[in-house]
Amino acid sequence: MFRLRRKKGQGAIEYLFMIAAALVIILIAVRYVGQSTGTASQQADIASLQSQAELAKSTLTAAGVWNDNYNVKLDDTKNILSIENNGNPVWNATATHESEYESLQIGSNSLTGGNGIPLSDVYNTCSSGGDNAKAACYVLADLGNGHKV
Repeated sequence: MFRLRRKKGQGAIEYLFMIAAALVIILIAVRYVGQSTGTASQQADIASLQSQAELAKSTLTAAGVWNDNYNVKLDDTKNILSIENNGNPVWNATATHESEYESLQIGSNSLTGGNGIPLSDVYNTCSSGGDNAKAACYVLADLGNGHKV
């Protein structure tokens, strides 16, 4: 009868490979969970800002200054964010989060140039959760803390 002889230590090497494979699987799982956690916290931040934006819309509506034809402008020299009706300010607020939105551009409109950005565009951008959502929500949050002119 023939018997296969195993070399001593061969079983140990096989166990090392199995342990290495298990560690690789664990590392992949940890990395995936870490990325998912980061995405979830970003979504929570946007959701919180969208809630603040909804409160701001309620405040502006109650004050009678919510109109889709009004524009939002930023005077970065005075740190003032305003809602304007045909170039006339109807609402002013301190630009508390100016660094978050000073370069906001929606379509061809910007906060600092021309007529500003239509209020409805700022709101829709915030609600969409897209690229400029965070900046647009900060604009609305700051406007919610303003006052009638």
